[in-house]
Amino acid sequence: MKFAALFALIALISAVSFAGCAADAYRSACSSCQFDANGKMNQACYASYQGSGTACTTGKYPITSAKYSAGNCSQVDECISQLSSCTAQYKSGNDSADCQEGSLSVCFSAADSCMQSAAARCEGVQSPCGTTAMILFAGVAGFALYVRRN
Repeated sequence: MKFAALFALIALISAVSFAGCAADAYRSACSSCQFDANGKMNQACYASYQGSGTACTTGKYPITSAKYSAGNCSQVDECISQLSSCTAQYKSGNDSADCQEGSLSVCFSAADSCMQSAAARCEGVQSPCGTTAMILFAGVAGFALYVRRN
């Protein structure tokens, strides 16, 4: 029982740590937008979720966004290009099937990861070694102590 609770905590922390704007927006579009008889997603609906993903990214990386707008962060263009290439490679032409199959989700998750790296490079920030691992470890250790005492 205690192992199951510990596993659930680890899964929750991992999900929160790795959630990203593009992946979340795509997942939301897949679950909320309507599809026509040919499996095409409503483009206005998709565009609104795409916009929310962009706004989320801008809010998450405000310094990078400002530098990019001023033409000083070409790393963001690399991420946009990679996302475009990935979706072109995996897109089947049937949006409904793509949402169910999941290959495009990998593209959007990779775009989130790319943006995190691009922001660090653009801003000149060096990520402390193992930040996510340390947060995960601290959460697991704290939970283990709690379970041990109770």
